[in-house]
This record gives sequence, structure tokens and C-alpha cells, in this order.
Amino acid sequence: MATAFRRRGQRVVARFDAEELGLVAHVLRLTRDFVAPERPDTGDPFLDLVAGLGDEVDPEEPSDPALARLLPPASRDDAEQATEFRRLTEHGLRSRKAATISTAVAALEAADPPRLDLDLDQARALTMALTDARLILGERLGLRTDEDSERLHAQLEQALVGDIELDPATAQKMAYYDFLSWVQESVTAALLAR
Repeated sequence: MATAFRRRGQRVVARFDAEELGLVAHVLRLTRDFVAPERPDTGDPFLDLVAGLGDEVDPEEPSDPALARLLPPASRDDAEQATEFRRLTEHGLRSRKAATISTAVAALEAADPPRLDLDLDQARALTMALTDARLILGERLGLRTDEDSERLHAQLEQALVGDIELDPATAQKMAYYDFLSWVQESVTAALLAR
């Protein structure tokens, strides 16, 4: 059973069993695959930088609502400005998000259950990766407001005690969202502790 993260000097530590670590790593790998740029990096930093400046004449806002939530337009009032900004920045942003998630996944995969021991950079990467994963899950669950979140918790609690029946896929997403939220709150609190 997972325990909350605690600050230990320049590290944050918690206890997670192998299944819990595997679940978080799995969701983060799916998130990384979802946000990674469609055009892979070449390995040459200069070519990747130039390619990241955008070669599409008219880049479009993502059609998937979850990806649009992760990569919102720079301006809602000026479509031309938003398009130009997206053309110049989207590849780099997606590459950085994927790299941050990779850092978090590598830290989880290197853990020796039940001990999860992260340096501060790994812990920060984990919080950012969990933000992206939760945004995607939240979008899939229709979470937009605090009331939506409260509804989610109430439905999950009712399902757990058998008062209502949920679609298994929806129940799984809800449980993942709830667990990932707790993990993120825990690691964030540990990072803020002195």
C-alpha cells in the first residue's frame, strides 16, 4: 500500500508496492506516447531545433480535446497569432513534455519496491508528468469544474460501496485519476516541505 512522500534533505521518499509503481509508470508511458511530437527527433540538436521551428504552413489546433487541453492556443482572440505561435513552439513543447515524462518513468522504473526514493529533479518531473496524465484523464472523464470533481468522487464512492454500477472502463479511469491525484498532492507537499 502506497504511503505519502516525505522530504529527506534533498530527496523525497515514499513506499509503493510494485503494482502501484507499475500502474503509475504505465499511465505515464501512455501519456508520453500521446504528447510526444508526431515527428521524431533526429538526434542532431541543430536539425531538431530547426525542425522544431515548424514547417507546416497552417498548423491546426489539436482535434483531440485532451491534447487541446495540454496544448492550448496562445491566444483565443487572435487566431493568426495563435497559429503562428503554435507553428513555432508546438514541436519543442511536446518534446519537452515527453522528456519530462521520460525522466519520471525512468525514476519509477529504477525504484526498488517498496521504497521509492527520488532526487528533487525527479520529484519535480513526476509532478509535471502527473499533471499531464491527470489533464488527459480529466478530459476523458468530463472534468471541467470543482463540481465535476466532486461528482467524480461521489460516484466513485457510491460504486465502491455497491450503490451504483459504473462502466468498468469509466470506473478504472476514475480510480486512476483519484490515485494519481493523491500521488501528485503527496509529492508536491513533500517538495514544498523544508
